Amino acid sequence: MKTETVDPLRSPPPAFGLPEAEQVAGRVFGVAGLLTPLPSERDLNFRVDDERGTSFLLKLQNPADDADVVEMQTEAMLHVARNEPSLPVMRIVPTLSGEHWAEVPGEDGRISLARLFTFLEGHNPAAEELDPQALHAWGVTVARLGRALRGFFHPAAGYPILWDVRRASALRPMVPHIRDERRRALVEHVLDRFEANVTPALGKLRAQVIHNDMSLDNVLVDVRGRITGITDFGDMTHTALVCDLAVALSDVLDGRPDSLDVAGAMIEGFQSVTPLEEDERRLLADLVATRSAIAIVISAWRLGLYPENSAYVSTFGDGAWRLLELFEAEGFDQVGVRLRQASRPGALPYRPAPSDDLLVRRRGAMGRAPLSYRRPVHVVRAEGTWMYDAEGRRYLDAYNNVPVVGHGHPRVVEAVAEQTRLLNSNTRYVHEAAVELAERLLASMPRAAGFDRVLFANSGSEANDVAWRIARSVTGRPGAIVSEFAYHGVTEATADLSPEEWPRGYAPAHVALVPGPDGYRGRYRREDARWASRYGAEVGVVAAALEDRGTPLAAMFVDLAFTSDGILCPPPGYAAEALRGVREAGGLLVADEVQAGYGRLGDVLWSFQGSGIAPDLVTTGKPMGNGFPVAAIITRSDLADGFADRTGFFSTFGGNPVACAAGLAVLDVLEDEQLMANAAEVGAHLRRGLEELRQRHELIGDVRGKGLLVGVELVRDPSTREPAPAEADAVVNELRERGVLIGVTGPAENVLKIRPPLVFGRAEAELLVGTLHKALASAGR
Repeated sequence: MKTETVDPLRSPPPAFGLPEAEQVAGRVFGVAGLLTPLPSERDLNFRVDDERGTSFLLKLQNPADDADVVEMQTEAMLHVARNEPSLPVMRIVPTLSGEHWAEVPGEDGRISLARLFTFLEGHNPAAEELDPQALHAWGVTVARLGRALRGFFHPAAGYPILWDVRRASALRPMVPHIRDERRRALVEHVLDRFEANVTPALGKLRAQVIHNDMSLDNVLVDVRGRITGITDFGDMTHTALVCDLAVALSDVLDGRPDSLDVAGAMIEGFQSVTPLEEDERRLLADLVATRSAIAIVISAWRLGLYPENSAYVSTFGDGAWRLLELFEAEGFDQVGVRLRQASRPGALPYRPAPSDDLLVRRRGAMGRAPLSYRRPVHVVRAEGTWMYDAEGRRYLDAYNNVPVVGHGHPRVVEAVAEQTRLLNSNTRYVHEAAVELAERLLASMPRAAGFDRVLFANSGSEANDVAWRIARSVTGRPGAIVSEFAYHGVTEATADLSPEEWPRGYAPAHVALVPGPDGYRGRYRREDARWASRYGAEVGVVAAALEDRGTPLAAMFVDLAFTSDGILCPPPGYAAEALRGVREAGGLLVADEVQAGYGRLGDVLWSFQGSGIAPDLVTTGKPMGNGFPVAAIITRSDLADGFADRTGFFSTFGGNPVACAAGLAVLDVLEDEQLMANAAEVGAHLRRGLEELRQRHELIGDVRGKGLLVGVELVRDPSTREPAPAEADAVVNELRERGVLIGVTGPAENVLKIRPPLVFGRAEAELLVGTLHKALASAGR
C-alpha cells in the first residue's frame, strides 16, 4: 500500500496496451473476450465482451491512485448498492481470489490497481439531447445518490483532489496555463467571487462524501435521455453537499445556449429529494461558475502535459467556457438571482411529512379509504410514465389511465395554469373553451351516430348519472342492464349500476345483469366461432326478463372493453348483437368510455367505434383532463334538449374554462404526438412479450386486450383454469417492491390490470415484462 498521496491528475495514465489489458482480464478475473478502449481522463477503461454475451468494464487505475482512495470508492459503491439498490450503479466483480481489485505492473514498472465491474448499457449524451424532463430526472438522481451516501465515511475521503470545488483557491498558481487572455481574466474574476462570496460560508454548509462528478462523461442514458448508468466514482470526496448539484449544472448544461432557462428543471429535480437550504441557494450560482472555472484551468494544464489526449481533455474546458460566457453576458449577480429564484421552494400550501407519520394521520382523518398495495406508496411527484415516492425512488406507472398523455405533460400543465390565471367561471357565461371542446368532441364521433349535443360534468360518475337521468326521462322506464362485474360510478344511481361495488346480498330490483363476454373461462369459449355473438344475445333475453317483472328497459350501460369484468375486449359481434337486443326492448345504449376511451385501444379514439355501432349516449371522464376533473355526455338533441328543458340541467363546475382548457390540450397532444399509434404499436409489443412469458410460467392462463389495455389472467391450473387471486395479489405487490405499479381486476380479482399512460414506450414495456418474469419466478411459478 502506498504511503504518499499524489493527485492522479499530475500523474501520466497507466502504461498498458490492449494485449496487456486482455491478459489482466483473463489472469486476474478469469474473463476472456473482445476489449474495446473507452475514453478516460487519467485511467484506462475497456469494455470487455465475453463469449457468453456478458459485458464488463475493466478499469486500470492511475498508478498515483492510493489504495486507500480506491478502497473508499469501492466501499462507497457497495454502500450505495445496499442502501439504494435501484440506482443504476455498476456492481463490483471480484478477482479470481475474491478480492475487489488486484495490483498489476504496467510496461513502465508502475503499479496500477485492476478492477472489474458489470457493464451498464446506454450512451453518454450530448447536452442538447436532454429535455427539461430528462434534466429534472438527472437532478433527482444526483440527489438520490447524495442521499445514499449520507451515512458513508472513509478516512481517505478528505484526500486533496483538484476537482473539489471547495479547494478552488488552490488552482490560482495554475491559471497562467490558460493561454487565452480573455479566458484567463474571466477565470480570475470567478475565483475572486468564490473567495469573496463562498469561502466565508463554506463552514456553514452541509458536508458529506459526494460523488462529485455526475457529468455527461460519467452518466449513461437511453434514447429518451433517462439515466441508465452511473459509471465512475473516481472524483469522490468529502465536501459541501450542494457541490454535487453545482457540478451537475456546470458539466451537464455544458454551455448550451438555453442553459439558464433549463437549469431550473435540474434544480427542481434535486430539490424534490433534497431541498436546498438558504445558504446553499444563495451560493449556488457562484459554485456553478467556480466548477466551470476549475474545468477551464485543469483542461489548459492537462493539455500542456498530455497533448495526445487533447480530444478528450478539451471537451470539458470548452463547455465550461461557453457556460461562463453566458454567465458573464447575463451578469453574475443576475444569474445568482435566477438560480436562487429557481431553487426556492414552491408555494404549495402543505408541508412535506414522513411517510409513516402521514399514513397514521391519513387513517386518523380519512378512516379506511382504500390504498393500493400492502406497503402503500407515498407519491410526491410524477412525470411521463414514472411516479416518485418521498424517498426519491421511481416507479413505472403501468396502471393509471387518468394521465392519458403522461403525468405532468407540460402542454396540459401550461394550459391549466394560464387559464387559471386568466379566468375560471361556469357555463352560464359564454366562453371559447367550452364551445371549442364541445365541437371537438362532436367532430370525433362517427357521423352515423347523429351526435350534436355535449353536456359537461366533473367526473365519469357524474356523466353516467346524467346519462341515466336522460335515459329514464326520455323512455319513461326504470330498468337497466349492466355486465356482472361492471363499474359505472359512485353516485347513488351509478352505484346501483356497478355490481363490482355491491355489498354482499345487494341487488337493486331495477337492474339486471348479463355475463361479461369471457371467451377464456366463461360460458361461451373462443373455440366457438360465434362465442361473442352468443354473449351479445344474452342482452335481449335479460331485457325481456326485465319487462316481465314490470321494470322495462331504459338503458344498457356498457364499457365495451369490459375492463372491470377482467379486460375482455370482445370482437365486434358482441356489440352488434347487444345493441339489437337493446333496440328491440325499446331502450337506449350508453357507451361508457371512461376507462377504454381516448385512444387507449390504439386503432380508434372511442372503444365503441371498433364495433361499428352507434350508441345513443357516450360518457367520458377520467383521462379527459389528464388529471384535471372534467367529464362529458355526448348525445343527440332529440334526447338532450327535452331533458334540459324539463330539468334545467346545470353543473357549476362542469365545463368551466380551466377544465375545458385541459381537455383541449389533451386532444391536441393525442393528435400531435400520435399517441393512438403508439398505443397500438407498443401494446402489440407488450402483448407479444407477455405471451412469451405465458409459455414459461404456467400461472399465466391467458393474455388479452387491445392497445395499452391489457389483462393477464392468473390461474392455479391451466387445465381447469381455476382463478388464482392470492397469487395475483402477491405478484402485484412483488412488482410494487420492484418498482412497477399495476393492479388487479375481474370477478375473482385474478387478472393483472395493465393500463399505463399512452406515452408508454417499448423500453417501458420490456421493463414491465422483465420485472413480471422476475416476480413470477420469485413466486415459484
